[in-house]
Amino acid sequence: MNMRYLANENFPATIVSWLRDQGNDVVHAAETMVAASDEEVLRVAREQNRVLLTFDRDFGELIYRQQQAPARGIVLFRLRHHRSSLMLPFLRDFFYAELMLDGFFTVASANHVRQIPLARRTNGKGDNA
Repeated sequence: MNMRYLANENFPATIVSWLRDQGNDVVHAAETMVAASDEEVLRVAREQNRVLLTFDRDFGELIYRQQQAPARGIVLFRLRHHRSSLMLPFLRDFFYAELMLDGFFTVASANHVRQIPLARRTNGKGDNA
């Protein structure tokens, strides 16, 4: 299934290219939003109806503590090793699994994937839609 993603600036360009080769529509913040704040990245993902891909834990803070409106879905990758030789096979396997990402805050680590339903909010103040 082809998806619409916004890959955070810290997301590997090789996986962005691979996702595009698989037919996905991927915006990479490293190409179009260099040095954008997390709030700006989240806003663009929300406005463009994209699943946000990141290694940055701050997005959990924005969604759950600051009650900002979430993107369509958020995937937080928590990997101990950021060497591409270890990370790239894991990321490819994750996307091959074709998990339902819409409506979830997904935390993916080497041994576990956990999904938490996202509350749908229409603004950054936590109002339910």
